[in-house]
Amino acid sequence: MAQPNTAFPATLLRQRFERARSLPLAAQVRECADYLQNPEILIEEFIDAYVAVESCCDPAEQCFRTCTPVDAAAKQRKAFLDQAFGKGPISVFDVVPYQFQCVARDVVALSRLVDRGATRADGLDYLGRIVDEEPLGVIGVVQAGVESSPYALFLRLITCLSELAPDAQLRAADEALWKGGLGAEPKLDLHLLLQESEPDASAATLRQLTHDLAEVFHVGVSEEWQFPDVLRNIVCLVPATDGSEENLFVDWCV
Repeated sequence: MAQPNTAFPATLLRQRFERARSLPLAAQVRECADYLQNPEILIEEFIDAYVAVESCCDPAEQCFRTCTPVDAAAKQRKAFLDQAFGKGPISVFDVVPYQFQCVARDVVALSRLVDRGATRADGLDYLGRIVDEEPLGVIGVVQAGVESSPYALFLRLITCLSELAPDAQLRAADEALWKGGLGAEPKLDLHLLLQESEPDASAATLRQLTHDLAEVFHVGVSEEWQFPDVLRNIVCLVPATDGSEENLFVDWCV
């Protein structure tokens, strides 16, 4: 698990994510619906988190290192990724099919998480780089374990984006993990890698609400002058069917 050594504040957005993932499914549905009714609240929490982290960034202190994840779903997540990714570049079926190369797995954006132990999945499950494109990075989270509803995963993903997007953080991550592959003007795609289907109607409802929330979040963040122009797309992926030439299918993209 790659982790920087700089300590940053615990933001309200991260606290929101940590609370949400422990809620029963019905409560997550209600909370996600509330955000959809008042998206400006989520946007404000995200921008506040980004500004709080940015104010603490010191380029001289950004130093990523490796650590093995020990949360309860680590084995399940690893098996899912190993099967979905296969070997070599990961092929994605979309309107225009593309490939990305995984450059790191199990990346935590804040070093304070090291101090308390990585007993739960708090960061990014993988980083990648789109192949044969202008420099474009990928940050992704994976559905594995009981605390990984689409909604909780989305909150984890944007929390990590708020912590990684400050210029000092992103350039340090580019040097250490992407090996300079993001270029002078970094751009990122956000990946939600989900199981093929949900087990019941409530879970399916939350999955659809998460799509809707991702859509309004993307629009809202793009209008915020305080946040840099680093976010390209938010993409939901599912494993490809047996016999497919691709590794993953795009479920939706905003």
